[in-house]
Amino acid sequence: MSAAESTTATAAIKPAGDEALKKVKIEAAMLKAQIRKLEKIEAPDDDQQAELARLRQQLHEAEKALSAAESTTAIAAIKPAGDEALKKAKIELAMKRAELKKAEQAGADDAELHRLRDALASAEQALHAAEDACGKAAPELVRTSKPGVDERLRALKTEVAFARADLRKLERDASTADDLLESTRARLQAAEQQLAEYQDS
Repeated sequence: MSAAESTTATAAIKPAGDEALKKVKIEAAMLKAQIRKLEKIEAPDDDQQAELARLRQQLHEAEKALSAAESTTAIAAIKPAGDEALKKAKIELAMKRAELKKAEQAGADDAELHRLRDALASAEQALHAAEDACGKAAPELVRTSKPGVDERLRALKTEVAFARADLRKLERDASTADDLLESTRARLQAAEQQLAEYQDS
């Protein structure tokens, strides 16, 4: 029974995960079977009575460990599995934001700034996806937003900036098709109009 005692003690100390829960359930079932077997003896001797008392104590310990293991498993099930992904997404977003700020301060060209803004937008989308996956709110984006600037206004301003950068890039390229230039100008105009309407509302 020393192995069984060791299993029970281990399960009581670290009742983590499904595997531990399964082991404790098996242990409790084995102890119950042994107790039932001894209880059927009509005239147990002293050794058998002592063994029965010891098994009942072990069963008590195993049931305590089982209860602890079930609680731990329930908490683990509630705890979002995407915590690690969320942490990585937040770090990635912070890095992209820092890269963009550094490039802006260094006077990088429009193409580089556009690339970095795209990367930042992708990082923000990845963060939103990670937050959705683990059911958490989006404190990171709210905290890092400029005071007094709501998310909708910020998104509209970002779209205007992207459209303007795209248009400048296309205008510098002599091989750009006229229809592409026109559609990009229309996109910029629409973005600017949406921004103006939102600010006036």
